[in-house]
Amino acid sequence: MTILQDNYDLLVEQENQLLTSLRTTAAYENAIFQITHEQAAEIHLPTAEKIIDKIHEYTEELRLDLLYVRLEKSHVAGMLKRTAF
Repeated sequence: MTILQDNYDLLVEQENQLLTSLRTTAAYENAIFQITHEQAAEIHLPTAEKIIDKIHEYTEELRLDLLYVRLEKSHVAGMLKRTAF
């Protein structure tokens, strides 16, 4: 294997991990909505908002990281294509 191929494989792994992390944050958001619905009388809404804000911030960080990984993966794939000829 070439260094480029190794790099590409690593980027695929990073992309998969980021996608798993994004699915996890979505699951936790949904759990918060469900808990808020089920325990509405006991929930302090401003606290719930702060929690969901932090999850949203982290989700946005993950999405940005995913964009960078996909951009780099596209670049490496292009370089691999060029070296194949």
